[in-house]
Amino acid sequence: MAGNIPRSVEFAGGTDVGRVRSQNEDSFQIDRDLSLILVADGMGGHIGGDIASRTAIEAVNDYILEYEPPEDGRGSSDLDPIDSSMEIARTAVQRANQRIVGLNRERGLPEGRGMGTTIVGLWLPDGLSKGVVFHVGDSRLYRFRDGRLDQITRDHSLYQAWVDAGRSGDPPNRNIIMRALGIVEEVEADVSVQRILAGDIFLLCSDGLNGMVPDDTIIDILDEVQETGLDRAWRQLIQEANDHGGKDNVTVVLARFG
Repeated sequence: MAGNIPRSVEFAGGTDVGRVRSQNEDSFQIDRDLSLILVADGMGGHIGGDIASRTAIEAVNDYILEYEPPEDGRGSSDLDPIDSSMEIARTAVQRANQRIVGLNRERGLPEGRGMGTTIVGLWLPDGLSKGVVFHVGDSRLYRFRDGRLDQITRDHSLYQAWVDAGRSGDPPNRNIIMRALGIVEEVEADVSVQRILAGDIFLLCSDGLNGMVPDDTIIDILDEVQETGLDRAWRQLIQEANDHGGKDNVTVVLARFG
């Protein structure tokens, strides 16, 4: 059961090409020194979806690692520490977008036709009681607490827009993304702060997991983490995605707060 402020955190995760695709365009990173975990799902196939996802991971990580407050005392350094961290995360995603847009431009690819990627991240900038969550696209972050699985991020997809509008008419394809890195010059990440309790498990994933595996199965696997451990859990989740068809690359990263 979730309880008080956590005193420790452990991370684990992995990725798999799936049963249908020949190339893995997903990327992920676990940076224990920064307490930062990231998942990105590239788009573009031969154009370079794998490059886009890897570039996004590197750019976000680099910006957060190298960030220093302005020397004149203005800007983010005047903000509350957690608000400052939200701005840092938001700017890191913008920098990642600019880097991928630049790569597309160097290749002579027109706007909207080059490689792109989603991204979702969890960053613990100041202890373990609060986490900064940020995302663009339909890669997701879930929180598992007291046997309940809640989706914290909201997909930037045409399907989600259709749901939000009242589900009028035929549903659109779930894979049509309305916001991604590398597609247009400016992109805005959704950023929030999540309170963390001891016992929480945060799950970051590409849509190769949630598009294949029912929530009840995810809950069953996460409910056994206390006995089985994180490493087995992410492997089981990927195996379930493949057993349900493995139609896409699948990436899973877990954070467990003890």
